Amino acid sequence: MSDPRTQPLEIRPLMISRVMEVDWADGHTSRLTFEHLRVECPCAECKGHTPDQAQIITGKEHVSVVEVVPVGHYAVQLHFSDGHNTGIFTWEYLRRLDAE
Repeated sequence: MSDPRTQPLEIRPLMISRVMEVDWADGHTSRLTFEHLRVECPCAECKGHTPDQAQIITGKEHVSVVEVVPVGHYAVQLHFSDGHNTGIFTWEYLRRLDAE
């Protein structure tokens, strides 16, 4: 059985406010800034293969999400206005980012 905390019902990138809203099956709505999503990108280039390889990402205050691409039934790939697009954001990871 799926956990409603990690089952998105709708994902809305709001361009003017630079926020991505995610409505979850448990009734919660996450509001994640594009900057936060970009600096917390889970890809190997940003996070490394081990914690000591993680990059500190800065200067992304004005970045936008230009495309949200579904990845199976478990994630989305976000394409950012700075050309970065290699991160796969699982539902669990997006929900965890909301707690930060």
